[in-house]
Amino acid sequence: MQLPSMIKGWYNPTTSPEKLLANYISTGKNKYLSLLVEQFNLSIYHYLLSQSNKELAEDVVQTTWLKVMKSHSASQQQSNVKSWLFTIARNTLIDEFRRQQKWQSQLLDENKMLTVNLEKSLQEADRLTQFNAALGQLPFLQREAFIFQQEGFSLNEIAELTNDSFETVKSRLRYARNNLSHLLGTSS
Repeated sequence: MQLPSMIKGWYNPTTSPEKLLANYISTGKNKYLSLLVEQFNLSIYHYLLSQSNKELAEDVVQTTWLKVMKSHSASQQQSNVKSWLFTIARNTLIDEFRRQQKWQSQLLDENKMLTVNLEKSLQEADRLTQFNAALGQLPFLQREAFIFQQEGFSLNEIAELTNDSFETVKSRLRYARNNLSHLLGTSS
């Protein structure tokens, strides 16, 4: 049985991001880049939004894709495109914080004791709102490690993304979980 020509190719399982990037680099065709954007734009945006505000997240995600478009040579050797994209987004966000002179205050928050009890201030809010508010209270580096883990990155991948040691990432995740428990009033 021969299929009509308009039906051929309708079932197109998701192509690996590495193959999409390689095809984009070799051909320069935007259709491959569009498929990459479709696959990762939302998760990158959510990561950026959790670390900044809506306007900055939108700007940084656009800048991230512009950098991807311009970086043909370095990207060919990427074995994990998702990690590479998140690294570009993270570095772009940090550059923007530095440009706005907000980066130092973000790093100083890492050493502060968290004493806010969100359960009292958000008594009428649902648990998701409470969780998001608590997540927003975490210092930048703890929040970042936690979000990367929720995005499915392993501890080794997070360490590679952030240029930190495995033990540092592990500590940040432990502190993030402890602080979230404290802020949500679930600590024992």
